[in-house]
Amino acid sequence: MSETIIREWYFLLCSMLAGIFFAFVYDQIRLLRRLWRHGRMLVDVEDILYWIFCFLVSFYLLYYGNYGVVRFVAVLGAALGMFFYSKTVGRVYVKGLYCIIMYLLAPYRFMKMMLTRIRNHFTIKMRDLMRAKRGEGEKHAAKPCKTKKREACISAKQK
Repeated sequence: MSETIIREWYFLLCSMLAGIFFAFVYDQIRLLRRLWRHGRMLVDVEDILYWIFCFLVSFYLLYYGNYGVVRFVAVLGAALGMFFYSKTVGRVYVKGLYCIIMYLLAPYRFMKMMLTRIRNHFTIKMRDLMRAKRGEGEKHAAKPCKTKKREACISAKQK
């Protein structure tokens, strides 16, 4: 084969590897979003940073691999790489890694839940003790009257 054809196949392979890399990086972002819930603003910032990263890598690939000429082969190679990754490894990667991480963090989450329950229990007990010392226990026990006829409500409380 001629050297030009070999270089073209090499460039297509590099484009496909770049597409696989793009999909893998985005799976890392998806995993991060599953582990820690993000607000809409942070998701938008992450996406903008991801696309800037993809642009820079693509620019590097085109500049050094094809002398700056944008060709359909580069776009096709990146798209094929993303497609192959998403149909093979990408299908199970985020779900599987998320399950493994949650399994490894289960003891930590259990301890956090137990400590939170203990803290809440003692907080409620301390609040009740403080109310009892101030004599506010009975005030908060009675529910406020929500009827329109105030006089009937007051007379019912007095009985």
